[in-house]
Amino acid sequence: MKRFRQWLAAALLAVSVWQAPVQAAENPYEKTEEVFWHVMESHLSKPQEAQLVKGALQAVSEQAKERKKLQLAVSAEDDTWEELVQRLAEWQGRSGFDASSINIWAIDGMLSTLDDPHSVFFTADELRLFQSDVENQFVGFGFRLRMQNDHLIIREIIPGSPAAASALKRGDQLQKINEISLVDKTFEEAYAYLKGAEGTEAVLTVYRPAEKRELQVKLKRAMMTLPEAEGQLFSDGTIGYISLETFGSEGALQMRDKLQEFARSPKPLKGLVLDLRDNSGGYLATARDVASLFMEDGLLMYTMNRNGVEVETWVRNGRDIGIPVRILVNGGTASASELLSGALRDHGIAKLIGTKTYGKGSAQQVIPLSEGDALKLTLNEYFTPKHTVVNHVGLTPDIVVEDYGAQVVEALHSLNVRQWELSDEDGDTVINGVPFPTVEPLFKQGPGGLQIRAAILSHLLKDPAIGEKEYVELAPYLQKHPALKLQSKNGVQVLTYTS
Repeated sequence: MKRFRQWLAAALLAVSVWQAPVQAAENPYEKTEEVFWHVMESHLSKPQEAQLVKGALQAVSEQAKERKKLQLAVSAEDDTWEELVQRLAEWQGRSGFDASSINIWAIDGMLSTLDDPHSVFFTADELRLFQSDVENQFVGFGFRLRMQNDHLIIREIIPGSPAAASALKRGDQLQKINEISLVDKTFEEAYAYLKGAEGTEAVLTVYRPAEKRELQVKLKRAMMTLPEAEGQLFSDGTIGYISLETFGSEGALQMRDKLQEFARSPKPLKGLVLDLRDNSGGYLATARDVASLFMEDGLLMYTMNRNGVEVETWVRNGRDIGIPVRILVNGGTASASELLSGALRDHGIAKLIGTKTYGKGSAQQVIPLSEGDALKLTLNEYFTPKHTVVNHVGLTPDIVVEDYGAQVVEALHSLNVRQWELSDEDGDTVINGVPFPTVEPLFKQGPGGLQIRAAILSHLLKDPAIGEKEYVELAPYLQKHPALKLQSKNGVQVLTYTS
């Protein structure tokens, strides 16, 4: 298995500590043995011993062939732990590989047989980076990615970051890091290549569709800390917007603070838009704490272990939010985000708007190993309060909307918003006073005059005939709809509408 060193929070739903068994100091394959028995005894899929042994040997054999052109044949008779140890010792003597490398390859080989990208071995350094990412503290270049039309798109550039000081722009398609192609890579694979130590440099190759050209940018990785929850009121002062980036240890507290800030505003809150797009998950405890901001008491989820034992997880002593909630979701909404979304929908608190979610309905535990390393292992599958299956399926929204900006428009429509003001400012699409980092601008000049994103206009006017093409000429719709007006405010084109 390629090592998924993803620091995505999607990989971590629940964290607790297990005590690793004590091994003899002279055992050169201690790390492999630790992982082997944890996987055998606990992984959700109940793997067979022979399956893990053959996976380990196959991986080591492939490395020997690739690195030293050495043929190490995997025997069909090697199917027990004892035989694995004997074969590894024999192969180490023949190949000259050090035990540390053999351990890594054997572990990766075992994990590859699970067909589970969320079960991962971490070195001590990798574990620290992974935990920092859950807390929204990370070393990186300073941009966020989105998968769009099978391309890795830069969806946001973080202010004050190395990326912000470079020539990179929102909408650039990430092609390569150094000489490694990122085309057709998954999020996990891309993040694995993009991660690195603070102060290290890399050359990124991007394609800029607007200019139809490639460019290379040299960047240095830096440490950054971002808020887990950010938000503001929409311009009428009665609808709140909160974007939750991750379910780290501060996520629920920052969510609570935002809701309290909204409650102190002059007008009573009539609705909330919770943005979980591209939120890949985090801690189960945080998901439960966030849920307690929406309901007083209620079932959060069911978890089922490898023996079919089902356990209920409940929210207690929370507070009913008392207003309608709309949750924005997409293919990057995973794990704890799906857990929260499914629970709030099942309890009738929220509706989901956007596209189908990722489909990670499994819970992992991070198990400490010797020398500070760790194994993140899938132990349970979870289901929503109505027993909806999430794993490998995802959640289908109540209202399916493809376009990023149109998802916000549809959420506000469903909350009975009637007054609208839309504009482009600093590369963001601003909808009723709240900026959204869309890849494509709201307006652009076409051969016949000003054009507008068709999907946004379609949902704004509730006119499906406009279709889902990219842009349409605005002038005909200004003539057709007297309540639709285009103004210029301080040099910015602003579209207003009363529905």
